[in-house]
Amino acid sequence: MAATAPFSVDAESEIQQEQAQQSMILMVEGMRCASCAIAVEARLKKQLNVSDAAVNFAADIAMISWQGDKPDINHLKRAVARLGYQLHTSLCPERSARLAEKMRKQLQLRLAVAVVFGMWSMMPAILLYLAPMGAVEPEFMWPLALASGLFAVPVLLYSGSHFYRVGWRTLIAGSPGLDSLITLAVWAAVLISVWQLYLGLAHVYFDAAVMLITFQLVARLLDTSVRRRASEVVRRYFQDMPDKVAVQDEAGNISQQAASSVRLSQRIILMNGQQLALDGVVQSGTGQADLSLLTGEHEPQTLIVGDELLAGCNLIEGELTLIVTATLGERRIDRLSHSINKVLSRKTALQQLTDRIARLLIPIILVAAGLAVLLAWFQGAEFTSAIGRGVAVLIVSCPCALSLAIPLVITMGHARMINTGIILRDPAALETAADVKVVVFDKTGTLTTDTPSIKQLLPASGWSEQDLLQLGLNVLYEGAHPVAKGLVASVTNTAMAEQVTPNTQGERETIVGQGTYWRGEHGTALAGRASWLLAQGIPMPELIDSGMQVHLAFQGQYAGSISFQETLRLEALPTITSLQQQGYAIYLLSGDSKQACHDLASRLGIAATQVLSERSPEQKHRFIEALERKDKVAFVGDGLNDGLALAGAGLGIAVGQANSATGMAAAVYLPDGVQQVPTTLKLAKRARKLMYENLFWALAYNSCVIPLAIFGWIHPVIAAVAMSLSSLCVLLNSVRMQGKAPTQGKKT
Repeated sequence: MAATAPFSVDAESEIQQEQAQQSMILMVEGMRCASCAIAVEARLKKQLNVSDAAVNFAADIAMISWQGDKPDINHLKRAVARLGYQLHTSLCPERSARLAEKMRKQLQLRLAVAVVFGMWSMMPAILLYLAPMGAVEPEFMWPLALASGLFAVPVLLYSGSHFYRVGWRTLIAGSPGLDSLITLAVWAAVLISVWQLYLGLAHVYFDAAVMLITFQLVARLLDTSVRRRASEVVRRYFQDMPDKVAVQDEAGNISQQAASSVRLSQRIILMNGQQLALDGVVQSGTGQADLSLLTGEHEPQTLIVGDELLAGCNLIEGELTLIVTATLGERRIDRLSHSINKVLSRKTALQQLTDRIARLLIPIILVAAGLAVLLAWFQGAEFTSAIGRGVAVLIVSCPCALSLAIPLVITMGHARMINTGIILRDPAALETAADVKVVVFDKTGTLTTDTPSIKQLLPASGWSEQDLLQLGLNVLYEGAHPVAKGLVASVTNTAMAEQVTPNTQGERETIVGQGTYWRGEHGTALAGRASWLLAQGIPMPELIDSGMQVHLAFQGQYAGSISFQETLRLEALPTITSLQQQGYAIYLLSGDSKQACHDLASRLGIAATQVLSERSPEQKHRFIEALERKDKVAFVGDGLNDGLALAGAGLGIAVGQANSATGMAAAVYLPDGVQQVPTTLKLAKRARKLMYENLFWALAYNSCVIPLAIFGWIHPVIAAVAMSLSSLCVLLNSVRMQGKAPTQGKKT
């Protein structure tokens, strides 16, 4: 396969925007499985003025869209309430997380009951299977059949109640799914068994019903345990945000107030080292702020009166008075979370395929069961025998393997990835990994560290490199600016650490955004911008500040300059080279400056035409969408400003010390850095391949056994065993996920 042709940077602006469609994100309370989401979605789509609806069980959200008049929200709430769910206009991730944990514990209890009582129900059933071989006297067969039914009661009434409830809801919503089929199969087996007992016969199928419920509970628990993590995305975004702010009244008095109570145009005070909780515009004061959380810009930005500062940013130096421009719910970070929820509400191709398969199977299986009953009746079979043949069709064709196909691969893949140092976050996104042809990297924190390193020492006449380095270390030691930290780290990690040691004596004074004074035993030194040194009367050569550069002077004389560059992670170049050799197109997408991005790209061998700089989170997302229209994309990033792109990409990968919000928004999280990106792509491709294989074998099984059951060649008990064997086959195929990752050679 040929490598992907480069996607022109200019092409991004050529992509026409689709017609805007109004939409709203709502929270759905009470969903317990994907079938619940199907029922709610079907009901919402039928409501007045709703043009489309998408419900995501993993995130407990529903996105409704409309063109023209907005739907009546109260009407939507009532429509959903008739199904047994609650619709909320306000998103509450904490409530969603509590409900998810409660439901998980309920599933565990239901499974425990099913396993314990199911085991006791199976014991007399096993003796009944052995009866034709003389293991049981005829007079004991009916009591054993009754015992099997009595032990099955807790499983039927408690463990399986969830399936009946959801099956009924999806049925009345007009979108019956797997739960409806399970309900029909279980109660058909139970009713025919009760009828057999009433007639004094011992041909019962309680064990088949118990096995069906138990297997489905296992599948549901596996699915829930992995996929419900997505509901924490929004909560993770805000968990570290301050909940109180310092508010200044008209009289100048300052008081601590809850961020939720602050209104527009109020004045708030932000001190050195604090994180901003609300969007605002600087009214007075100066300072330097770390904006990387939202912009990706690695270098602190100097703020003056009139500049905007967004919630989530940190003030490194200075003190600011701000006028609030956006309150809780309206901040930039709130809009980002809303956008991510919209992305999460989309269904993946495999989810849509599984839904379609389930919807198609139900009428096919029901028709097959009816045909089996009619055929048995025409062949002269008794009523109970004819009904038993229909039950056999329902049991043998119940798509347990279909429901297990995806969760089992996810679970096995999760364990395999954990052992490799890869944390799975959103398994649904792995479906597109096999088609990935483009890998887009964020820059700051992904390919580089947070601390810059020395690029070049340029001492003035009469100064040596060692003397210049010593002077810089004396002035900037213990400084909060990244350049100061980079200088200390560079000296510490080199052979010069023994020759150059910081002078901890003396007085230091920092002028925010300009430079630092240091008054030591032997004189006064300055370190900062060239323009600032000139303003202090230092005679300067003809120099132009370029990138990260600090100029130094001692006792009124220019001493030289130290230039810095971003510190490339050790694993960055080998990873990029490996991906390029495998045929992936590589892009660099960052909020940082054009010069910083192109300098880094040249060090990594990334073409200048595939470098995009100074991009906001929304612009990053739009570019990823533009690439997705041409090829499947994997986006690798670190930082909150990458969250939207990570959630929207076909395969989002968060790396390094990514904050928890980013880690939850991405498909996978790599704590050890980008070196695991190639392995992640290989394992994700294997996972999707196994998912499709499982779906194929599950459908092939049904295609083979349904005709056999229709003609009466499969007894209901054998049907239950065959259903179990089909699930076992899917399990064994899924175990292949634990094998060694295949070696991926160069693509051609």
